[in-house]
Amino acid sequence: MSKKATAWYAIRRKTAMAAAVLGVVAAAEIYIYGDIGESWYEETVSAATFVKELNDIDATAITVRINSIGGSVPDGLAIYNALRRHKAEVTIEIDGMALSVASLIAMAGDKVNMANNAMLMIHGPWSYVSGNSVELRDMADQLDTWAAAMSNSYAARTGDQPAMLALLTDGKDHFYTAEQALAEKFVDAITDPMPVSASAARDLPLNRYRSLPAALQTASTLAAAAAPSQEPLMTTPNSAATQPPAAPAASAASAILAADNARRGQIRASFGKFSSREGVAALQAQCEDDHACTPEAAGLKLLDILGKDKTSVNGLNIVTLEDETDKARKGTTEALLARAGVVKAEGSNPFRGFTLSELARASLTRAGYRSEGQDKKTFIGAAFTHSSSDFGSILANVAEKSMLKGYEEAAETFQLWTRAGELPDFKPGKRVDLNAFPSLRKVAEGAEYKYATIGDRGETVLLATYGELFSINRQAIINDDLDAFTRIPKLMGRAAIRTIGDLVYAVLTGNPIMSDGVALFDAAHKNLLVGGAISTATVDAMGAAMAKQKNGPAVLNIAMQYLIVPRALRGTANVVRSSEFEVNAGKNSTTPNSVRDTFEVITDARLDEASATAWYGAASATTNDTIEVSYLDGNQAPVLEQKDGWNVDGTEFKVRIDAGVSPLDFRTLAKNPG
Repeated sequence: MSKKATAWYAIRRKTAMAAAVLGVVAAAEIYIYGDIGESWYEETVSAATFVKELNDIDATAITVRINSIGGSVPDGLAIYNALRRHKAEVTIEIDGMALSVASLIAMAGDKVNMANNAMLMIHGPWSYVSGNSVELRDMADQLDTWAAAMSNSYAARTGDQPAMLALLTDGKDHFYTAEQALAEKFVDAITDPMPVSASAARDLPLNRYRSLPAALQTASTLAAAAAPSQEPLMTTPNSAATQPPAAPAASAASAILAADNARRGQIRASFGKFSSREGVAALQAQCEDDHACTPEAAGLKLLDILGKDKTSVNGLNIVTLEDETDKARKGTTEALLARAGVVKAEGSNPFRGFTLSELARASLTRAGYRSEGQDKKTFIGAAFTHSSSDFGSILANVAEKSMLKGYEEAAETFQLWTRAGELPDFKPGKRVDLNAFPSLRKVAEGAEYKYATIGDRGETVLLATYGELFSINRQAIINDDLDAFTRIPKLMGRAAIRTIGDLVYAVLTGNPIMSDGVALFDAAHKNLLVGGAISTATVDAMGAAMAKQKNGPAVLNIAMQYLIVPRALRGTANVVRSSEFEVNAGKNSTTPNSVRDTFEVITDARLDEASATAWYGAASATTNDTIEVSYLDGNQAPVLEQKDGWNVDGTEFKVRIDAGVSPLDFRTLAKNPG
């Protein structure tokens, strides 16, 4: 008759305080002591229950203590895989024996420790079977399959799968001491001897194995002689094999208590000054008794009580005040900008009317540098190079404002009919066609929706860098040459935006090749019209051609928003746009002008250089893809960079803009060669 089932494992969740000592939020400890899974001698709890309880553990660290001589191979494999899958960091502690499939489970740890007096054994799976030759061969094949599966688990630690498979198929029991297991890479470290290791050989039924090391043979023989003859060799409920180790050692308990006393002391110190406040004493007691409450967390709770129903003494606004240095820098900058005509002069500015040399000396004085008795060349040089002088940064600030002023004031027209884009780097980018989805397909009742496809017709956009250098030297300061860092940067700002305009209009006149291998303006694209002067009829024909553009079978109905013409054709274009009657229909025509006020005229003299007769049409860039002007990280303004001069005796500046221009869709642009 079978005996009452005895659990071969125990799972204990550590307290929050014990977990904190380990440096983790939550921890658990598992004891695998005894036969694993379906026992050789008695009915036990199956591995399925073990795996379920393991999966229910919500911890960041799990310690598995092993003292087992083996058991069921399928159950051992299931336990190994469950431990490997768990999110926690698993540490294996081999306290006594890790024999047979117990050694396989030991391999599941992220870290494996082995007591100095423990023992590990690896051998091939084995079983009892009876039956005919076919059934015996089937069992042999099954054992080989298990051996192959187990070899992968051992090899995950040792890195040598063929060697592990050899250990599992040679029919021998391979025992390892802690030193030998460490040398073979089965374990990561050797720990102090465990008392349970010494008793394991005495209390566990080692006589089931045919080959034992000498030390284990002696212990097993003594245990067999002492055992009652009527009882089979097996694990008893009261043996050391079924009982988890004793409570933590005294030193570990002392460490936990010391840590808790320190925690309580820090909480008391934080709360002491406020003990008379309402609710503080109760909160202190609550925090001290909560072992999971750190001194920092307790302090935050204390602040919540102290700050309850209180408002800031400064009100709801924080005001940052300028110091004298900030005021001086601001005044100097505005005085220089006023002299350059960039901003309006303020009568209260104390630096108004200062020369550049005087401003340089004032900067040195604020920096604590004594310049009395020095000539201009010397103290102006010091104003550029002294570590605490702000003179160079003031000039850079003025130069940047002047540059941006020039950039903003430049008369450019490309922004009206192009769109601004953004690129994160200098790699080629792709733009998806806005007309990629001209219409939606009908979905019948109960039918599935279908995915739309985007072709590879999207055009490539690419950035480039454009820039120039200029410098401000000591001679310019001595000569009070304000143009050096106001007018020159302003002109460079204008040059920056003019560069972008050059690139845009070069697209119209250069007629680049699109991604389909055809030029932007080409009869194949149906956007290159028969040559003719600007008139009601030719403008209407261009608008009709743009409206009839297709994407597959779908007509896009694109509206022409702009007529882009060279300076030589501006007058004619404006007449066609504003005339009440049809232009070029006859001298005394009374036919209404069908294109009156249907477009805007954009004039640019760059077009005259290429052709004084060619003119172009463009759709609105708000709703259509025309030409994109891409900027690095979307920064449309030029950048001013400063560096202390080495090649010049002063400061060097670099004006830079990162941009790229690309046509996106030929259907939104049209050309008449005139």
